[in-house]
Amino acid sequence: MSVWIWVLIPLVAIIGGYIIDYQKNKLKWQNQTSSNEAELEEIRLLIQQVKKRIENLEAIAVNDTENFRSAKQELFQKIEIDDYEGTSEANRSEADRLAKNKGE
Repeated sequence: MSVWIWVLIPLVAIIGGYIIDYQKNKLKWQNQTSSNEAELEEIRLLIQQVKKRIENLEAIAVNDTENFRSAKQELFQKIEIDDYEGTSEANRSEADRLAKNKGE
């Protein structure tokens, strides 16, 4: 009986060491995953802002082609991004309307 105890003690220590290493690695992977998700969310926000900026630039280019070409200072002030969602919808409808008028 006592011989089995001397065999079980090293086995338990070895298996316990593997379990502890596994838990440490699992925790490290979870931390990396959460940081990747945060970076992904930042990139999504940046892409949405770039899309809004492109919509604003398209509306300005379609609306004021002469002013856009001459690059007046007041035109550059219009380029700033608005966080209001209605602005992008208004710009989109204005660009569609002006494109239809030019096509006719």
